Amino acid sequence: MVLQRAPQKSIVWGYGDGQNVSIMLKINKKIYHTRSYLSSNDLSDESIWSVTLDVEMEEGPFQLIATQKFSNGSEKTIRLNDILFGDVWICSGQSNMEMSVQRIFNSSTEIKNAGKYPKVRLFTASKRQSIKPEEELLDIALKWSIASPESVGSTYTSAVCWLYGRMIHMGVDDQRPIGLIHTSWGGTAIELWSPTQVLKDCGVSL
Repeated sequence: MVLQRAPQKSIVWGYGDGQNVSIMLKINKKIYHTRSYLSSNDLSDESIWSVTLDVEMEEGPFQLIATQKFSNGSEKTIRLNDILFGDVWICSGQSNMEMSVQRIFNSSTEIKNAGKYPKVRLFTASKRQSIKPEEELLDIALKWSIASPESVGSTYTSAVCWLYGRMIHMGVDDQRPIGLIHTSWGGTAIELWSPTQVLKDCGVSL
């Protein structure tokens, strides 16, 4: 995956096994401490935790280690490998954003050459909707993947998103990692992507 580099700060979060559980997070020789808390979402009783990382100038790759410590002395650890810090872009919209790389002119060449850009990473959210606010995506179509003929050639990879990210990456001499988060759904209205409370505050009804 790719996390946002300096001058912005990235936030890492996850679920806790119980409320007020101690969490220790390690990345790039830095250690962070926090505790799990009850979700602010009134429709959820899940326990979550979050850590705002220091501004990160280095690119990586890094390993992220999150350890949950219980009152009985036991621990639960999750490790994420090959994390880069770069620029993260969200690619959202309707059918013109949803169209896959497979469907563009010269797609075979574009897909074949995708492996030349390993610092570009791809992620696609599934097209699943909810009538209530959610803390997390209901499903993932394409998990964080390194650019390759397989990932870029997937039906879940947006052509506009990929070409945009690849061109930016090339424009900075193939040095800066680029994270591309694709979330689009053909024919959807902007109101469907907006928080319910925000629409109510603006006097908009669906």
